[in-house]
Amino acid sequence: MGKLLAVGCGGAPGSIARYLIAVLCTRAGTLNFPIGTFLVNIVGSLLIGFCWSWFDNIYISNEFRLFLFTGFLGGFTTFSTFTRETVQYLKADEPYHAMGYLFLSYLAGLTAVACGFFIAYRLLR
Repeated sequence: MGKLLAVGCGGAPGSIARYLIAVLCTRAGTLNFPIGTFLVNIVGSLLIGFCWSWFDNIYISNEFRLFLFTGFLGGFTTFSTFTRETVQYLKADEPYHAMGYLFLSYLAGLTAVACGFFIAYRLLR
């Protein structure tokens, strides 16, 4: 039960943070690009890489890992919205936007995880 509670307690603030960032990005401008989803996924990837590297060197309880990774960062990042937005481009007959969004998101996400991991490694060794 403690593990479920850890995931739930992390997921709620992560999802709320994602929603607030999406609202702010929507108010900031009208690009033909889902900047809110892109931003939370890249920031979440950076944080996952950073925490992964940091926690390799210190003891963190399983419950806290579940709270942070599965709960907060899982609620903060959003694969389902990313894929829906990609399909939306396809439905709007914008295949180049769809493929560009896919490529940019995956490339930036992988780079962000690696950068987060490297930053933590350099700062905390």
